Amino acid sequence: MKYYYVPFIPAADINYLHLLAFYEIAEYREETKAFDTIRYASIDKLAARLPFSSSTLSRILNNESYKDFMVVDKKNRVITIQNSFPKGTKRAFVRLSAEEVKLIREKNDNLFTTYYIYLKYYCGFTNNNTDFTAKQFLSACGYSINSKDTLDRIANYNKLLSAKKIIKIEKYRDELGHTRNRYSFL
Repeated sequence: MKYYYVPFIPAADINYLHLLAFYEIAEYREETKAFDTIRYASIDKLAARLPFSSSTLSRILNNESYKDFMVVDKKNRVITIQNSFPKGTKRAFVRLSAEEVKLIREKNDNLFTTYYIYLKYYCGFTNNNTDFTAKQFLSACGYSINSKDTLDRIANYNKLLSAKKIIKIEKYRDELGHTRNRYSFL
């Protein structure tokens, strides 16, 4: 089974759906033991292999926000995805299975993808038992905490993930009497 190793940077201003498209076309490199290399002849030819336009591709390749996720060598026309985390690496990351990436692709929603990666990281970090509020997630990832639409979307994500038996949500009251969710992956 193929796994996708994604750096965890909560406030990263990137489109994870675009990033995962790069992962899907990356070639395996023996030195890193990872699918992390993309060679291309031109932007147009590379864009033809990706689910977005040449102009979007050019914006991504020139966007500093992606530098923690991939290195672009324009001279040699090579993109190296930063998805190799050898033992001893102090960099936070999330491992996604091919099935999880398929679900993310089907949903086709960058906020959902960011939320899923956030959930996955903190459940792993806390031995599959984490709690946070939707507003804590939004704040950590650079989204507005005052948008009712965004809060409703997160509630719908929780319903979807619970219905698909991907996560379990346990509701409880904290010491201040606020209702909180405790999440775990099934």
